[in-house]
Amino acid sequence: MPIEATSSFSEDLAQVAAKIAADRNLEPDFCERLTRALTQLWDVIAEQMQDDDRARFDSILVRVVPTTSVGARIELSDSLARSPAPPRGVLLVLAHDEIAVAGPILRLSPALADEDLIDIARRCGVTHMGAIAERTDLSLRVTDVLVLRGDDRVRAIVVANAGARLSDKAFARLSLQARDDGAVGLVLIARADLPELVVRFLQSNGGPEIRRALIERENRPRPSGVAEQVAKSIRRTEDGWLEHYDFDAARAILPRLAEARHQVDPFVRRLAQQDRFPELVITLAEIGGLPLDAVKHMLVSVDTDPFVKLARAVGLKGDTVQEILMVGPWLHRLDARSREAAMLAFQTTDADEARARVRRWADGEPH
Repeated sequence: MPIEATSSFSEDLAQVAAKIAADRNLEPDFCERLTRALTQLWDVIAEQMQDDDRARFDSILVRVVPTTSVGARIELSDSLARSPAPPRGVLLVLAHDEIAVAGPILRLSPALADEDLIDIARRCGVTHMGAIAERTDLSLRVTDVLVLRGDDRVRAIVVANAGARLSDKAFARLSLQARDDGAVGLVLIARADLPELVVRFLQSNGGPEIRRALIERENRPRPSGVAEQVAKSIRRTEDGWLEHYDFDAARAILPRLAEARHQVDPFVRRLAQQDRFPELVITLAEIGGLPLDAVKHMLVSVDTDPFVKLARAVGLKGDTVQEILMVGPWLHRLDARSREAAMLAFQTTDADEARARVRRWADGEPH
């Protein structure tokens, strides 16, 4: 669009915005015609629109859209749904509208943040949750709300969505539904990121069809690339558990590590007893000479063997290890059986072998 035309458009839009703001009694027919005209205009100039014009566009639509017909609102929703930078105010108005209007935005809009999706899910209920559940990428925070607050239909959509990251809480709730809902159970056990705890639960509590499918899953050869997909999915899940912790602020513990090196076990135990998970991770990483990211994932993974090796290598005692197994994400991620297995492994691990293993990890060997 030429500079002169752009300037003229901005002036015209400013005049319309001022008129709308000043008029307290807008006629429904006028609102309808203006909404449809602005929808067509957005389709043409959205990519060239300046921030000031986008703000004016937003102020107009927020005012007129609530009095327009459902058809006009659906057209506008379809128009804004795929835009990376839509007028935010009216986007949220439409996203909270009835599902025929809100659906395209809830399913497609890249401009909705997790906080927006969570708020809409809580305010608008299961019909809106079902549309959110169809998004191609869903974070742990969003899926927790959908799975824990939604109905069976919403959970069925989530579990079938390969782009939905699931926390252990979500998997636990889905496994309860799968116990009595064979269709959901079969989709659930087909997921690449299925935790071993859920497998064991369904082996004991699932129906005959679910148990047969689990046996087939165990015996089925995995095609090339599946292992990498599983590893990536597990990593995403672990990242979700870690994102709530402030590891930058926890670096304030670093000046005290001179004390820790002389009294490793009591220092670490105090951190565990105080549930200071980020400081605990940083301390073990420094003392073990390992990358921080490696130790973060070591202390969130349901595979506790690498932590057991590190704990033995740095000289922790059994009571301290027990405390750590109840700290941070492990408070929710590990069950009693997993903790017992970790303690047995700790008691039977040779200290010299553990130190040699940790040195190899420090040199770059994957754990």
